[in-house]
Amino acid sequence: MTISRQYGAGGLRVSKALAEELGFALVDRELAEETARRMGLQPEVVQGRDERAPAIVEELGLAMAAGTIPFGAAPPPELADQAVDDRTLAEATRRVIESLAGSGNYVILGRGAQAALADRPDACHISLVGDVADRTRRIAQWQGVDERAARRLCEQVDAERAGYLKRFYSRDIRDPLLYDCVLNTSGLGVEGALPIAVAVVRGKLGLTS
Repeated sequence: MTISRQYGAGGLRVSKALAEELGFALVDRELAEETARRMGLQPEVVQGRDERAPAIVEELGLAMAAGTIPFGAAPPPELADQAVDDRTLAEATRRVIESLAGSGNYVILGRGAQAALADRPDACHISLVGDVADRTRRIAQWQGVDERAARRLCEQVDAERAGYLKRFYSRDIRDPLLYDCVLNTSGLGVEGALPIAVAVVRGKLGLTS
């Protein structure tokens, strides 16, 4: 399943809780950092890149795109220095997302997964949205910045994520038909969104409680 989120809408909190509730594995930046370690890269290489150049599985994607390296295996050291353009990187990331979907039991946070898996009937897609003022307050508190800076961050990150989906998948991230459920965490609260998300995923995927 996939979770798309506006910046500050509680995507990471909901994803973690949802994965725990369902017994799924959460795929987020921790995997990129572990991948960086296995490839001999510095963690800084994969930090702060998000959907501009997806930070979850981008280095795994490079490995898979480069040849026959299986998921989870360590590639040769020379791959660490390989340079690829953005489109090659996005395509490699898509392949990893599809590989994860084929394995099942993953919560994939962001990185265009809702578009990459849009045609799979066995995938469930949830979008988390929220009022920009509410999200601004969360980001200001979370990052310790003033609300003006937090609002700029919300606008910038939202634009980058929308641009990523538009550029590489020709899809509008705001299109409700991309998702099985759109949850407003300003109205529901982050905690209130969780049981609804769980019910949606269980119903779509035919999971028993």
